[in-house]
Amino acid sequence: MIPGSPRTPGWFGAVLLLIPILGLLGPGCAAPAAPRDGPLARIPPPPTSSPAPAARVLRVRVYADVDHRARVLHWERAFEAWLQRASDAVRGPLGVTFELEAARAWDRRGSEGPLEPVLGALEAVDAGEDVDLVIGLVAAPVSFDGAQHELGFARVLGRHCVLRGLGAGLPVGARQRLEVAVLLHEWAHTLGAPHVRDGRGWMSPKYDVGQTGFDARTLALLGAGLRHLPGARVELEAQKAWARELRGVVEAMTGPAWEGPERDFLLEWTERVRASGVVLGPEGTPRSLSPLERQRLAEVIALEKAGRPELAAEALEPLAVRHPHDERVQLLACYLAVHLTPGLDATRERCERAIARFPDEPSLRMNVALLHLHAGRFDEAQDSLVAARRNLEARTEGGEPAQWADLAALFLRAHCVTWAEETAARAPGLAASAAVMEQAARLRRQVALPARTGAGTSPALEPAREGSLVRAVSDVEALLHAGSSGPARERIAALAQAFPESPSVTLLQCELHLLQGRLSSARTSCERVLAFREDAVQAHLLLGVLATNTRAHARARKHLERVIALEPSRTEAWHLLAREYRGTRQLKPLQVRYREQFARDLP
Repeated sequence: MIPGSPRTPGWFGAVLLLIPILGLLGPGCAAPAAPRDGPLARIPPPPTSSPAPAARVLRVRVYADVDHRARVLHWERAFEAWLQRASDAVRGPLGVTFELEAARAWDRRGSEGPLEPVLGALEAVDAGEDVDLVIGLVAAPVSFDGAQHELGFARVLGRHCVLRGLGAGLPVGARQRLEVAVLLHEWAHTLGAPHVRDGRGWMSPKYDVGQTGFDARTLALLGAGLRHLPGARVELEAQKAWARELRGVVEAMTGPAWEGPERDFLLEWTERVRASGVVLGPEGTPRSLSPLERQRLAEVIALEKAGRPELAAEALEPLAVRHPHDERVQLLACYLAVHLTPGLDATRERCERAIARFPDEPSLRMNVALLHLHAGRFDEAQDSLVAARRNLEARTEGGEPAQWADLAALFLRAHCVTWAEETAARAPGLAASAAVMEQAARLRRQVALPARTGAGTSPALEPAREGSLVRAVSDVEALLHAGSSGPARERIAALAQAFPESPSVTLLQCELHLLQGRLSSARTSCERVLAFREDAVQAHLLLGVLATNTRAHARARKHLERVIALEPSRTEAWHLLAREYRGTRQLKPLQVRYREQFARDLP
């Protein structure tokens, strides 16, 4: 994802890799509320007073989605009155009047869930370059616990925000005060205002009925934006002037009420503007596309989301050629090429050029790793994934959880089991992370890898060598199943030299001995594996086969039942166990269990 903002959502949720959304969300409205007593309640005034505000009319365009329109009668008039009340609140301290440019229906529905993706959808509908603010309205929440981010979300340093309507159950006066507070809170974010954790003003992360106005330092920050915008969004010198003034105001915001990632983000953005030779967007990257080109980029994204990546790549190519240093364009170009033409040298070259230009972007290295995996270059893939992990770790907020989950899935595809588990642990609570953890645990059992400990893995095997061992085990098993015992024996001998005392190699020796008819050696080898890992499912299966062939029925049943308990999908264990239970009272319960597991009768 594009570096710069501490809150960067992904937008390709249905594919393996998430690459950056068009622009980043800076620090928005999800910061935790701080206690309202003690030093946080005493915010010092700025050292000097701001100049008298000049009168300013800000043009606003609003979109109301299907749910909001269904719940609010005459919603256009209702919002115009809402906007008027907000104007009345800031006309005195800031000289600002909001003017409704247009009210439009928005063909989207679904009001529950986070507002970040809704904001991205609004930006795709309207870039808003001819107005000062674009607002999206969605339906009221089912419940509200006071957190501002439940009612609104903004593009920090941008020109978009999303607001929820408010339930009719609130008293009219309370509802109108809350509407004004939420609208002005989100609008202030678009000018760069961070949260103020004193609980009294409109920039508090938590709403309170007693909140009135902006604190003095926030007013100074808003005044700086009003003096330099809208020119500072498109003109380099105007943006540098805004950044200089904004930095001075932010540096004066000292104390616990302002400390945190939001303040750090603003300081980082102003530093990027100072060093840049082109106009930057809210995410701190070059804003070199024309309005028409930005619209074309939005169309490309819409085509990809609609499942038409070929058309998306075709439409993007002229932009990719004209803007080799536009990070958003080049990231998207790499992504589409990887998923459409992974086998072409041109795809790899394109992504590697992008890495050279944007070396800190983890998604590029993840896409290149995917290319290596597609071509079977596992060592190169592992190197790219390790570099992507360093990129994510270097980020101020440690990267987005979804990216950590995607990286974990790629580590697992490269058979780097420990790194996959450690990476998935960086994104707890995500279904994708849980799936990686489950698959990694199954792989450990399957190939008898050492179990993870609190410090990582057993010192008997370094994580960097796991991938080569797991792949070698798979290759040797393929040789054994094909009846190529000679080449398999040579590979096992080489593995025993490279990985002495490895239970994975001992497991292969067990299987080789069994195929050669050396039953005693096979039993000894598999029992050694189980002494190391009792849940080594393949060792249980091999011992079950061996016991069946030697008519050691009790031993066979024990091992085969253990296989089913560990891996119910192993149908060969069910079939062998059915043979063992034939003519006994245990067969019918086994048939019932099989039907419950597979929804068909046991053959």
